[in-house]
Parts: sequence; C-alpha cells; structure tokens
Amino acid sequence: MWKRSELKSSARKKISKNYLLCIAVCFLLGFLTYEYTGSFTITQSYNAEVVIDENVVNHSENKTNLEIINLNDGTVTDQLVDIVSESQSFLFKLIGSIERFFENHYYLAFGLLLAFCLEIAYKFLFAYPFIVGSRKFFIENHSKSKVKLKTLLFAFQKGNYYDNVVVTMIFRYIYLVLWTFTIIGLPIKYYEYRMIPYILADNPELDRKEIFKRSKEMMYGNKWRAFVLDLSFIGWNILDALTLGITGILYSNPYHLATFTELYIKLKNKKENTSI
Repeated sequence: MWKRSELKSSARKKISKNYLLCIAVCFLLGFLTYEYTGSFTITQSYNAEVVIDENVVNHSENKTNLEIINLNDGTVTDQLVDIVSESQSFLFKLIGSIERFFENHYYLAFGLLLAFCLEIAYKFLFAYPFIVGSRKFFIENHSKSKVKLKTLLFAFQKGNYYDNVVVTMIFRYIYLVLWTFTIIGLPIKYYEYRMIPYILADNPELDRKEIFKRSKEMMYGNKWRAFVLDLSFIGWNILDALTLGITGILYSNPYHLATFTELYIKLKNKKENTSI
C-alpha cells in the first residue's frame, strides 16, 4: 500500500538530482504540448485579450479560441475540463470550416480546415510522442544519477516503436473523448488510463490492448487515491496562479510529474511481485 507522503518525499529527492533538467523538461512540455500550460499565465492573458478584442469571428470560434487558451494541467478538475474543451475545440474548427464553405468563403474555409488538420497532426504525431518521452525521462531520473535531455525524443528514435506510441495515445484520446458523453465515466476512465504514457515509455513494444490492460490493472483500487494525490497539489496550484506561473515552472510542475512517476514505479513493482 502506497502513501502520498512517501511518494512526494521520494519525488523531491529524485528531482533534486537533476533539478535544472527536470525544469527544462516540464517547461518544454508546457511550451510544445498541452501539459502544464497553466504556467504560461502571462502569455495566456495576453492572447485572451487579443481574442476578445478581435470581433471578427462568430460565437463558436470565440469559444474555441478561449477554450484552447485556457488549457492547463494545474488541477485534476482542469485536466478533465481540458479533455472536454479540447475535443470541442476541434469540433468547432471543423464545423466553422464547413460553414464558411457553404457561405461561399472558400479561402477562409480552406484556411480553417488546414489549421484543423495541422493541429490534429501536430498533436498526434509530435505532442503525444513528446509526452511519452517526458515520462521516459522521469522514469530514468528515478533510477539513474544522470539522465540526458534528449531522452525526451525517445519515441522518435529508431527502434522505439514510434507508430505504436502514436496509435496507442490516439486511442487513449479517442476513448476519453467518447467517455466525456457519459459525464461520470470520464473521471473514472481518466484515472484508469493514467499510466498508459508511463507503460509506453517503459515498454513501447507492447500491444496496444496489453498496454490498456496493464494500466487498468495498475489503477484498480487506486483511482480514488490517485485523485486525492492530485488534489494534494492544490496548494501549489494556488501559489502557481499567484506567482503567474513562476513557481510552476521552477518547482511544482516537475514535482507533480515526479510524484506520479513514483506512483507508476510503485504500482509496477507491486504488479511484478504479485505475478511472480
């Protein structure tokens, strides 16, 4: 049975070994993907003002842009809301391009559709493998005294099953989007799939169904406790907001990611010991 205090204590020790690299990893996550973007508060506030001031798009497009800007990984509530709003943002862009086409605004329709396709491609083909690489970095940081920043590109390296990483993460995203229509099912499945990026980082050669199965087995009986573990960072989330994201960049983001890496390793070891 794992304890929050033990996971957090171990996480603090682990990030102290390669503190600057851990900061760099989470900074790049926030800059290049949709994780930990809440730490870029100043940039988000500026962009939000620009969107509000530009009265050249319809209601649905305004909603889409604001939803994208507000994505962050600060609290578990935000993470769940992100899944819903992110799927809606893609839908609004697709609908917007179709509307422009029937309004005979062909160039605008093409531009919106192109933006939609590029965003989807970037998310699936780059952001997701990058996220798996960040988990690989923190897993290695747990057991090694030195770890290299290039570990972030782990999934892109030859022989590391890039296709399997992309396809598995796409299915994870699709399933979560579908579960948003059940409302109550989303938080349950969110935690059930929580270990998928870590399992991919550790075993990228595993079949997609096996990866989902392992994550489900790991999180069985641990979903509520993992939720409480997320909530235990609420003080850091508040401090992050008060400091305009500075504390998130400098400490709480790597602290949060390292803590859940410790949880993954704890659950992984327990599963291996049980199967012996």
